[in-house]
Amino acid sequence: MHKIAILIKTYKPDFDRVKMLLASIEQFNADAIPVYISINDDDFSFFKQHLKTHATLLKDSDIYHCKITDPWRYQQVIKTNFYRLNVAENYLCIDSDSQFIKEFRISDFMYDDDTPYTIMHESKSFLEMAENIGMDSQTIFFKQAVDVTRKLLGTHGKYWDYGPSPYLWSCKVWRHFNEVYLAGKGLSFEDFFEQIIKEVPPSETVIYGEYLLKERLIEIYPVEGFFKVYHFSKQYSMEKKHHDIEKLKKIYLGVIFQSNWHGHKNLFSKFFNKLFK
Repeated sequence: MHKIAILIKTYKPDFDRVKMLLASIEQFNADAIPVYISINDDDFSFFKQHLKTHATLLKDSDIYHCKITDPWRYQQVIKTNFYRLNVAENYLCIDSDSQFIKEFRISDFMYDDDTPYTIMHESKSFLEMAENIGMDSQTIFFKQAVDVTRKLLGTHGKYWDYGPSPYLWSCKVWRHFNEVYLAGKGLSFEDFFEQIIKEVPPSETVIYGEYLLKERLIEIYPVEGFFKVYHFSKQYSMEKKHHDIEKLKKIYLGVIFQSNWHGHKNLFSKFFNKLFK
């Protein structure tokens, strides 16, 4: 079993982005961390035919048969059940709209041979940015998810941000959550999601972080996010004059232009071309 693996969850509309992400992994993966790609069952044949890669391709159903049909929640459930394959003890869960920009090693993600770092911080720079683009930092999405998740798990304390993507997770935590905590209550992961969504959109990484705080299944060595993330177009407009790959390399392992705002595709392509010219 691998100490750590990389999991990419994707589908056909993100095919071009996946190719770019894989190219960056191939260039910068100094320790040859194994890569797994989980693909919507309906799109698997397309990827199998058109994607040239050494990564292991999986159907989503190879991991878990999810009852949820909403695409956003569905992909969260698939990601969190990767532990069931028993191929790695820990994994970096990364989205297709991501790019590595410099060499990375196992030591970037693991404190020691057995313990991954935990993404866990107060996210003050993000909250300040949110205020600067007209969002209310007191009602930001991750805080709302923390509030509701804590009602269910009985945790408390500061508002910890357990992101941004890519997420670093211990399989030990997800296994215990599903097979001990939820099973003891007669619930599935989907059932737990449904309890949260009555009030706010659920966050899989908040569930992971709060459950880790509750059970302390691994030692917690906190870190901030590994990638620079441009969450919103307004954020990029405000920060683009400072956007410099060489400067970012000093701080981050990669960059994400979120694929949910207009104009991301051209920015993503320009960035990729500059990085790999």
